[in-house]
Amino acid sequence: MAFNPVTLEIVKNALAAAAEEMGVAVVRGAYSTLIKEGGDATSAIFDNEGRLVAQSRGAPLMHLSSLRPSLRELLVDFPRESMRDGDAYIFNDPYRGGIHSNDIMLFRPVFVDGKLTFFTTALVHVADVGGISAGGLPANATEMYHEGLILPPVKLYDAGKPNESLIKIIGANSRTPEKVLGDVYALLAAANVGAVRLAALVERYGREELLEACGDLMDYSERRMRLEIEKIPAGVCEGAFVIDDDGIDSEKSYTVRTTLRIEGSTLQADFSGTDAQSRGPINAAYSQSMSGVLFALRCFVDPTIPMNDGCYRPIEVNLPRGTLVNPNPPAACNSRMATVMAIVEAMVQAFSKHYPERAVAASSNVHVYTMNSERESGRVWTFMDAQYGGVGARSSSDGLDSTGPLIFGGNRGFHTIEAFEMEYPVRFERFEYWRDSGGAGRYRGGLGIRRDVRMLEDGQLTGRATDRCRFPPPGVFGGERGAGGGWVVNMGAEDEAVLAPKVTGYPLRAGDTVTMLTSGGGGVGPAWERYPGDVLDDVRDGRVSIAAARERYGVVIDEEAFEVDETATAALRRSMGGG
Repeated sequence: MAFNPVTLEIVKNALAAAAEEMGVAVVRGAYSTLIKEGGDATSAIFDNEGRLVAQSRGAPLMHLSSLRPSLRELLVDFPRESMRDGDAYIFNDPYRGGIHSNDIMLFRPVFVDGKLTFFTTALVHVADVGGISAGGLPANATEMYHEGLILPPVKLYDAGKPNESLIKIIGANSRTPEKVLGDVYALLAAANVGAVRLAALVERYGREELLEACGDLMDYSERRMRLEIEKIPAGVCEGAFVIDDDGIDSEKSYTVRTTLRIEGSTLQADFSGTDAQSRGPINAAYSQSMSGVLFALRCFVDPTIPMNDGCYRPIEVNLPRGTLVNPNPPAACNSRMATVMAIVEAMVQAFSKHYPERAVAASSNVHVYTMNSERESGRVWTFMDAQYGGVGARSSSDGLDSTGPLIFGGNRGFHTIEAFEMEYPVRFERFEYWRDSGGAGRYRGGLGIRRDVRMLEDGQLTGRATDRCRFPPPGVFGGERGAGGGWVVNMGAEDEAVLAPKVTGYPLRAGDTVTMLTSGGGGVGPAWERYPGDVLDDVRDGRVSIAAARERYGVVIDEEAFEVDETATAALRRSMGGG
């Protein structure tokens, strides 16, 4: 039975609502701070063939592109015919579809009238699963075993009965077992919520009819993706992006290269020429590289296209083995965002040259850190936090300030600092725009941030995934680079220490302050083409200093009247080549 368009839209929204309710369940049930406060979680629904049907609203493509191949790997070890109602499976192996050890996923087969009908799934970033540094995210890891416990596909529940031995193993391999096990049970709760909602939809529409509707929704997304690709000018374009370093050799940079071919309604993305995999943990497993490719494409198509399996069909990707974008095990990969976002930027750069009316300058990468210590009781506390920087300017507007959507393709925002201060011995003392960090241009890059955190007990800092500091985000069409960020301990004091962007287990004393600076986005077009009134507004808003207005934009501001000195500005801009 083919549903009419109105009913199909209702079914689409019902499936999305079920996935969203699963997402709410896992966030509310989780124990790790970044999940319950920052929403670092994803929930999704797959049909009985393992095809993505619906997702929670905040689901980043990094997670979704992991769940798709991971479900296929699960079915290799546990064929459909062996599954029973009440089963649940977990794993995190990055070389079987996973991300890195801290990202644990759970799958539950959903049976209706004794027939396997759907899979519900959730994925979260847990606080700690072992490894050589607290939080399991060492910036100096050289193999995945340094990053924590690796789980192949394994049964957590067998027909509703828990695998107590596995649960004990997971807890025994974590510095914070109560948080990790709480997160695992939250994953199960989410999967169970989804199973109940799907059973109700089957009762309403019928099993075969609902599965047929899911197939129709995937075909719909595929058609719309292909129509959007056809709008991009046909041809071949190339792009590349440089990564600062791999956390092991601070002087050695790495480059991701891509060649894009737009032919009709198909996009081919070839990453031949990308540098070989690194010793450090910046490598991106296949699923993560695929997420970068899809996200970059979705930046240039209609964002209202429903995200399901059909979105992947028009894309053909070549990710050479043994490179940054498809490493061989046991390469470390906990800092894979450096490479995933280099994929995005290389593709955006290629599109920008080929499709200049949709050009975008480079953006900041996420700056991720963990803090930890051991209390007198012997209990370890640790938390992970992600800091966002500026988005690159676009061909028609300024970049966004200190925001994260470009990083993950999700909709999570900043957490509340009070939640961290209540749980951990830290105090957040400053949180502000980093003035002058946005790349100058006709359109200005988005600003990064400055954030100061004071330690109230002795502890350690690990900064990983931090990139675009040595080589800040570049501009396009004559726009300037944004400022490069980093970590500074006790800024302005006699014992000030500027840390490497990627640092593991740096010792901190009670009273030390860690200043976090996130990079600014690149600019678009020559800075002297920016309308002087916009520069004045930036100065009034605190985004640009009076000195930078003169030196970078060629705009002279009368400090007493706080107005643009038009005569002096015109003369200065002529000397800068602005005519």
